[in-house]
Order: sequence, then structure tokens, then C-alpha cells
Amino acid sequence: MVASVTDSTPKPTSQEALRRYAILAYGAFGTMADVGLMVLGSMLVGLAVAVLLGGFGLAEVTSAEISTGGMLISAIVLAVIGLFCLGVASEGPLGRGRRLVGFASWEVGIGRVVAVFLTGLAALLVYGFVGELLESVPAPLYKGAEGFRAVGVAGVTAMPLLGVPLSLLARSAPDEYAWVREADVPVLFVVWVVAAMIILT
Repeated sequence: MVASVTDSTPKPTSQEALRRYAILAYGAFGTMADVGLMVLGSMLVGLAVAVLLGGFGLAEVTSAEISTGGMLISAIVLAVIGLFCLGVASEGPLGRGRRLVGFASWEVGIGRVVAVFLTGLAALLVYGFVGELLESVPAPLYKGAEGFRAVGVAGVTAMPLLGVPLSLLARSAPDEYAWVREADVPVLFVVWVVAAMIILT
């Protein structure tokens, strides 16, 4: 009788397993891509504000070789790109990883590590392409391009080693600290933006 009950337990087929891990991959990559865009967008908008203040002579952010008009145009370009990144992130599946029910913590962790590493590599590829095109542009725009490099380097180094483990700790908080689970994605953002700022400066 025991053997018959055990044998009757349904086993997941290869198609079901593939679908399950496709859901995990979509959730992990969607979350990491959106967090990366939020980090990049925040950095570019912050740089745009700093350049704008420099254009009005309220702050010293770059060399005096750049005209006030050039600094203002650079600030507008950086702000537009930064707001675009933030807009794309707001429309994406940000936080979907928190709703990945039925997956063990180690599965979510592996998925996020792979996803953030690939996201970082994508940012570095974009930097490799954009950086060559912007070598002769004003310094603020080139600094903005450097933001892609900072986000990419942080994505392949600090995030797998620090960001993802800390997010998993928040995700696995006990029931009496259920509010900590809501810090899952914010932890990813904070670690990523701090690491990227350190690399950028």
C-alpha cells in the first residue's frame, strides 16, 4: 500500500521543469534589469542636476573650458537619457522576483546572480560601444557614458558578492519581521548604486 501511494506521486515532466525555470529566469532577469536601469537613471539625473548647477555658476563640476551653453545642453541630454531609463524601469517587471513563489532561496539566489552578471555585461557592452563615440564630446556627457561602465562593473562584482546575498537575507526574514521582506528590491538598489558611485568617482 505504501509503495502504491509513493508511486502515484506525480513527477514533474521536463516540459514543466523548463517552464518553471523559465518563470524564474524571467523574474530574476526582469528585476535585475530594472534595478540596473534605475541605478543608471538615478546617476544620470543626479549628474544632470550637478551639471545644471555648474552651468549657472552655482557649483564647480567641470573644467572652465566648457561654455555655459554647452553645460546646459549636456545637462538636458543627461536628464533625458536618465529619465528614459527610469521610465523603462517603471514599466518593467520590477519586484516580480519577490512574487516567485514555489522556489527555494538558493534557486532565487542563483537566478539573480546569473541575471545581474548578464545585466552587468550588457552595460559594459553598451559602454564599449558608446564610449568610443563620445570621446570628443563635452566632459559631462563622457562622464555620463562612464556611468554605464560603473553600473556594469558593479553588476559583475559587488552585486553577486554582496547585493544578492543581502537581498536573500531580507527575502527570508521570519514572519515577525515580515516588513523586512519588502526591503528585498530596495537592498539591491542601494548596494548597486553605492558600488557604482564608488567606481564612478
